Amino acid sequence: MILRFLFILFPLALFCQQDGYLSLYNFNMNLINPAYAGAEGSHVFSLTSRNQWNTIEDSPKTTGLSYSISRSNNVGLGISIISDKIFIENQTMLTIDFSYKLTLSNDGVIFLGIKGGGNSYNADSTPLLGFSEIPDPAQKSLSRFNPNMGVGFLFRMRGFWFSGSIPRMFNTKRDEDIEIQSRDRIHVYLAGGAQLKISEDFSIIPNLMYRKGKGLPNSIDFGSWVSYLNKFDLGISFRSGSIFSFLASVDLGENISVGYAYDTYRNGTLSGLNLKGHELAIRFNLGEAPEKNVEQVSTEE
Repeated sequence: MILRFLFILFPLALFCQQDGYLSLYNFNMNLINPAYAGAEGSHVFSLTSRNQWNTIEDSPKTTGLSYSISRSNNVGLGISIISDKIFIENQTMLTIDFSYKLTLSNDGVIFLGIKGGGNSYNADSTPLLGFSEIPDPAQKSLSRFNPNMGVGFLFRMRGFWFSGSIPRMFNTKRDEDIEIQSRDRIHVYLAGGAQLKISEDFSIIPNLMYRKGKGLPNSIDFGSWVSYLNKFDLGISFRSGSIFSFLASVDLGENISVGYAYDTYRNGTLSGLNLKGHELAIRFNLGEAPEKNVEQVSTEE
């Protein structure tokens, strides 16, 4: 029975892992939105590693790395690298990010970003087992580099933020053969959140992430953090597909933050398969902390 469920789940995983999904996306938003380049500090380095379904061999693994720097004249620059591995597939996307900050008259700021680079895709089909020992001409290794570009924006005002991005704007093929249907699909991301101060020491940080891929089902991630002194954070999130996540992060001082996420399924059938996920993130702010141009929203009476 378990093998039957795995047989059903693996195609879904291959379908949904077009873009690697991170539970701690707030640690590394540069990966999907170039507007964040330079928006969170003068020199920010972020690393995220996700191991999904770690009890299964060749399960999905995602690693994201980004570095951004704020320059003079409201300009931000960055570089983003995300590596996604699942079974026979291995892809790495490398992009250069550029952003420009506009200060609005209503105490808000908006960052406009653009990224350019490409995706290196490789698939080795030799581990696949067929029904016959006769070689299948369609079963071959794929290797291709597809250039691409993306755009995004980030709006902040008085403790609220809202962003949108399209990391890859071109729906390029990964192979020219007519029988190969794999593509770099277009994804749209919308995200928002707020920091609501409930006392001098505590604040609540609700957040929402919506993702839509061309030809793929909608994905919604809703969560909330409780922050103590802006140093110790605990959170919880719910995602489409019956996924439930426990979140934690801590500020270690000297501009170093570490986060951890544990994912599991709420669905009783899927939870019985022990399909868990672990994610670790670390961020260094190597320069000055970002200026707080807006105050947190207070919910105190």
